Amino acid sequence: MRRVLLSLLLVLTSCTSLNVKDVSISSFASCSTIKVRGMSADGIYLPCLEGSGEIALGSIEGPALITVWASWCSNCESQRPYLNRLFKDSNGKIQIVGVDVEEKSKEAGYKHALKKGMAYPHLYDPDGRTTKAFGPGVPITQFINESGALAFQQVGPFKSYRELQSLVEKYLGVKIP
Repeated sequence: MRRVLLSLLLVLTSCTSLNVKDVSISSFASCSTIKVRGMSADGIYLPCLEGSGEIALGSIEGPALITVWASWCSNCESQRPYLNRLFKDSNGKIQIVGVDVEEKSKEAGYKHALKKGMAYPHLYDPDGRTTKAFGPGVPITQFINESGALAFQQVGPFKSYRELQSLVEKYLGVKIP
């Protein structure tokens, strides 16, 4: 009986753990995949990290997570596997949009996103203009509800995938398996 319980525990915990090893990708979603609603009057337009134009930050359609990151940020690194998994597991139920800030160059951010398997679309803040929308520091993640309003802002990293799932369900009303 003890072996059966131990085996069951091993199976259950292995199904919920995340592989934090880098999973390099050859491309990530372009900004053309970001759903927007009309024009935005917020005045914060950001270029797409992959170079396909620009997006008005306030026009991103919810439900969405807008996550601010930088390649040098260790706290961003610690939550990256959870965001990558959420993007995969959500199957388009929510949008995930990265905003690369305080990067030494657009090319450095682009290469980092590929190396870290960040398959969702990314915007680029070359001059800190998003500070008035997000506040200073990284990581910061905003939860934008279906009506386009800010429902919640997480300052600092997510501690687990389960925490991220719970926040998505609580603030965006979307259950992610």
